[in-house]
Amino acid sequence: MSVRQLWEGTDAAGWAQKLNGRTKLLFLFLFAILMITVDNPRTLFILFTFTLILHLAAKTSIYKWKVMAILLLLGLWGSMFSQALFFAQTPRTPLFVLIAPEAGFIGQLTGGLFIYREGILYGAVQGLRSASMLALGLLVCWTSDPRQLLQALLAWRLPPQMAFMLVTAIRFLPVLAAETGEVITALQLRSDSQSGRTAVLRHLPYIAKPLLARCLRRAQTRGGWGVGRGRFGWGGGLPRHTRGGPGNLFF
Repeated sequence: MSVRQLWEGTDAAGWAQKLNGRTKLLFLFLFAILMITVDNPRTLFILFTFTLILHLAAKTSIYKWKVMAILLLLGLWGSMFSQALFFAQTPRTPLFVLIAPEAGFIGQLTGGLFIYREGILYGAVQGLRSASMLALGLLVCWTSDPRQLLQALLAWRLPPQMAFMLVTAIRFLPVLAAETGEVITALQLRSDSQSGRTAVLRHLPYIAKPLLARCLRRAQTRGGWGVGRGRFGWGGGLPRHTRGGPGNLFF
């Protein structure tokens, strides 16, 4: 599977691809409200498990599962670690002492740095919220054609300019992944190095500039194309070949 296909929904189950875009976005919105209102850890874990079951039903590929697992673990680890360090509520129980309060100037400056048990638990609960939303958001992106989402946003009377920007941001993920892969390949060929994780890590500091330049050129081309063809509006003023639907205008 190519880097670009990793972020596209071409391999999803048929029922997931045929599902209306408005239904997907409405379910995502209601699920987000549910994540904010629910505070029970067991309920949050059940909802998180439900999103994983949806991925199984949509036949998410093993490569996408790996990407999602990395993103989920990073999010959970960051939430738990930050709350474990800076949990301010009481009572709190220190599990480890990283910097003792009497440890010279640093100890006096920080007042001591501890790992709190309550902070770990609180961070895990907050991490479940973001993990559930991330999993469901990836499911929507991986099972939806950009035209579906664009038509759904326009059906809700969202301004065409805003709808175009939102859908373009989602559509830009596979493009950005493909551009990154091409830049890494070019750097490996230029330096005559072999492929592999070590080579990719070695070239990471040199990816930003060429990647940013290519993304800016692509964004300028797409923006000019959209403005020139449709002026961000639908209706009788459009050419005949674009009246089949708003998705035909930009995609």
